[in-house]
Amino acid sequence: MTPPQHIYLNGVLLDGRQETLSAQRLLQDNYVHAAVNTSAHSPLYLEKHLAYAAESYRKLYGTVPQFDTMQLRKGIAALLDADRMPRLGNIVRIYLLPSQRSGDAVPDLLAMADHSTIYRGYELISIRPKAILTNYEIPFCGHRTAVSLTTSRYMQAFAERTGCHVALHCNRAERLISCGEYPVFLARDGALFTPPAETFPACTERDLMFRACSLAGIPITERNIAASEIPGADELMVFNHTGLQSLLSLGNYYFYNLLALRIEKVLRTVTEEGLQA
Repeated sequence: MTPPQHIYLNGVLLDGRQETLSAQRLLQDNYVHAAVNTSAHSPLYLEKHLAYAAESYRKLYGTVPQFDTMQLRKGIAALLDADRMPRLGNIVRIYLLPSQRSGDAVPDLLAMADHSTIYRGYELISIRPKAILTNYEIPFCGHRTAVSLTTSRYMQAFAERTGCHVALHCNRAERLISCGEYPVFLARDGALFTPPAETFPACTERDLMFRACSLAGIPITERNIAASEIPGADELMVFNHTGLQSLLSLGNYYFYNLLALRIEKVLRTVTEEGLQA
């Protein structure tokens, strides 16, 4: 694991090449995390991301983390400036790591620049990927944990080895769950469907897709989606940390992107709203 140039740890900007704590604990420990999109080094929907991360941490560890959101905003901007990241989109990953200090229930908060994008906030991703179906179960499904992140990255690599780009997640009941850690949406006959909240709990990206569809006048119905329904879909979309991704194909089945193009028109509004949230 290559050390990052800088890290933001518990309110302090540090030289990541000299700080070994992050690499060791990210490889060995459990944690709750969030992937925060930024525009011009300003985080989007930071409070929403932190609220979901805090709720997951409460359910998994029994403690409610408290955040100084304003300080973290400044810290993320300072982190991206120090790493000389471009002013377009960047993804910053925030980790809540259970404290290793005896008797301390307050998690360590670590932020690191993950990667840059070619977009300004949330947009329709230009490349339409090929997908494969993968069948697996993970503990605490719906919470962003070390297990879910490792699993999604493993499945992503597996998809790439097969000549595809993304891996759709189905469970043992052969129901569509997600695309890695992100919500998935199926369109058929002008209607849009997504797995219910009890199957794939609410998250920032799910909320943003609902908001975008509301702006675009597209209703979403929550219901279980059988894997066998996918070949008959008109469109298949994912809302991830960069924005909306319209899938090109699954095996020999190819999808349109008509609703995705309608949603694209409102994503600038979604991004602008995120700068205030």
